Amino acid sequence: MSTLQSISQDGSTLNSLGRSVPVVSELIRLAAEGKVAVLDGRVVLTSKGQRLQKKIRKEALRQQHKAIVFRALQNVTKNAEGLSLTKPIHFRAAVEAAKVGVESITRTDVLDSLRDLRDEGQVQSVRTSRNNFGVRWKIHAEVS
Repeated sequence: MSTLQSISQDGSTLNSLGRSVPVVSELIRLAAEGKVAVLDGRVVLTSKGQRLQKKIRKEALRQQHKAIVFRALQNVTKNAEGLSLTKPIHFRAAVEAAKVGVESITRTDVLDSLRDLRDEGQVQSVRTSRNNFGVRWKIHAEVS
């Protein structure tokens, strides 16, 4: 976990963050970039730091969603060619999310994750018709 992620919303003391050389140098760098400030002896996030912290959390959640969706795609029913419908992936992803303690995973999260996995070359999308209802997903042959 990064030092920025360790800082609470109401501020953190230096003792709670740690006094090791890497932590202190990270705090100095963040202060120089205007992401943290010291108020009343507490290290607090500036608005710039809060935005960055939110962005880091969002990216971590997106990575978690990708792992959930990939597991769901592995476990969903497929036809003879290894293709699966998108809708069952949504349901299976919700089950997989519940297993790892993720509160909810939306349809948009599933579709974003499938697109990211496709861009990374882990899954393939195959069009079976001219509309979006004909899109099927399968795990790339080199990954499985």
